[in-house]
Amino acid sequence: MEKVNVILIVVVFVLASCFESVANQIVYPWRACPAIVLVGKTINILYDNPIDLAIDSVILEGPYNRVVLPVDIIRKGRFEYDAFTKAAVNNTIRVTIPEGTPEELYDLFIKSGGETNVSKRSVKVLKSYYNPHRFIHITDPHISRQWIGMPDNGYAKELELLDKFIEVANIIHPEYIIVTGDIIHDYTRYDADSLGWGGVVRSGFEHPPLAEEKYKNYFEGAKGLSGVYGFNAPVFSLPGNHDFYGPKIDDHPAKAAQWNRLMGKRVYGFSYMDTRFIAADDYLGDSLVDIPDKAPMSGLQGMALDSFLNMAGPGKLRIMAEHRQNRVDTAFVDRNKINILLMGNIHTPSQGFVGTTPTLIIRPGVVCRSGEISRWEKTLGFFRIFTIDGDTFQYSQPLRFCKNPTASYKQLVLNLTLDFKKDNYGRSKSNEAVLSNHFDIPLSDCHIRFIMSKNKKEYKVSGGEIYQTIENSHFLVVDVRTDVNAKSLRIVKIE
Repeated sequence: MEKVNVILIVVVFVLASCFESVANQIVYPWRACPAIVLVGKTINILYDNPIDLAIDSVILEGPYNRVVLPVDIIRKGRFEYDAFTKAAVNNTIRVTIPEGTPEELYDLFIKSGGETNVSKRSVKVLKSYYNPHRFIHITDPHISRQWIGMPDNGYAKELELLDKFIEVANIIHPEYIIVTGDIIHDYTRYDADSLGWGGVVRSGFEHPPLAEEKYKNYFEGAKGLSGVYGFNAPVFSLPGNHDFYGPKIDDHPAKAAQWNRLMGKRVYGFSYMDTRFIAADDYLGDSLVDIPDKAPMSGLQGMALDSFLNMAGPGKLRIMAEHRQNRVDTAFVDRNKINILLMGNIHTPSQGFVGTTPTLIIRPGVVCRSGEISRWEKTLGFFRIFTIDGDTFQYSQPLRFCKNPTASYKQLVLNLTLDFKKDNYGRSKSNEAVLSNHFDIPLSDCHIRFIMSKNKKEYKVSGGEIYQTIENSHFLVVDVRTDVNAKSLRIVKIE
């Protein structure tokens, strides 16, 4: 009997360790909701510190530099970030971004009591806001719907397209990216046919890949393919009807709590200059108190979003994102004068207007969902670019990032490419970048990052404009912006 008890204790300890290794102590900024912050301004970090360890340091780390952040104040108490699940942390840490910090998308590290907690790609630092500014809207990637390889050692098929789209998006270099739900999938399809159907379908807590691995594929990628951490812009994600794995479909508290544990915030808002953005969840919460059936934003999350807009102020332009195209609370939209409503769920591109503002309601199509092969010409490989200028906005028609989204990974032909004449790893004192735009629209402020040898003389660029340099002990990073016309090339030289 004692032997059995020992085994049970070991099993419980292992399971608890696995659970805690996935849950992140940094809850904001984190996976679902990163932060965009100006140099000289502060961030209030939500940090779960259950055994009250002393905070040793807070650090931002980019690919080419590292910044130690001054800690202004640490508050202790109970700080709730989800009114439905009552999820909360016991610390907030206010830090200031020091002057001179380069513009970059950083990992956030908190060191406390010998432990290190990290929130990857979660803090975007800007020297100033850009006006006009751009963001990209994608939806329904369904990372992990179709699984390649063994359940415990495979990867999400959808990553093959996502990885290549990331190359395109990083050249466009938007200020942020919005993903309107169905970021993972609540079942897993093995050995699918050529159209992404058939095979064996499994779901539940006991069948790998588990929810942790699905979200890991979405963020970190797998087998050399990039997840959304590969974007050089902060990615804001919100829930859709497929964004859970294991809980029963009607167990709303369990589904929402799983999102909190693996993603952090479920309902939130942020500001970019005079633009107000709010993200809603129309599937994980219940239809009684969180998002009521008849008036979806009259429940708990509507109160949270109203509170954000009241505190942030009206701004000049308001954007709301949710997943379900037929569950719009027009009373909320009209009352808050929402200008743009970003949607997902249905995979065909669409645009129209609702309410009295009027509010643009819009979908882009899908970038990478497996199972869309049979109707790929209408749905697959698409994204939209939005340009915000004060109280006005423009948006692209659905853009297909590659010419052949049904091809194999190595055969995909991208509609926007960046090629360097020499290697771009810090060994050269001159280089040439060729930007090829096959889209039928011009693209402004495309991004080129030259990694150059350290040189006593100043580098000069033709064909573009240097907007910052980052120097470390090994080489010099030269960030350049340039415009490229539709269906044309742009050559940028540095020497």
